[in-house]
Amino acid sequence: MIITQVEAGHKIQLPAEWAMEFGLEKIVALEKTVAGILVRPCETMSWDEVFAKKLPMGQNVFALDLSEVSGDDFLSE
Repeated sequence: MIITQVEAGHKIQLPAEWAMEFGLEKIVALEKTVAGILVRPCETMSWDEVFAKKLPMGQNVFALDLSEVSGDDFLSE
């Protein structure tokens, strides 16, 4: 067990050997659990990789029926 200080901005410093061992570079995923906070490596993606998995738009174009929607539907108290 290693004890570390929570710095300004809620930052903590992980031991360098832990970061290297678990591949914690640049971006990590945090998960709140009953036992505490789980830190996991998070893979980064380029925009090309993001858009490569984008679903293509279908050929079936449909029109929305806005006949029952008025500007009053967007007003709040």
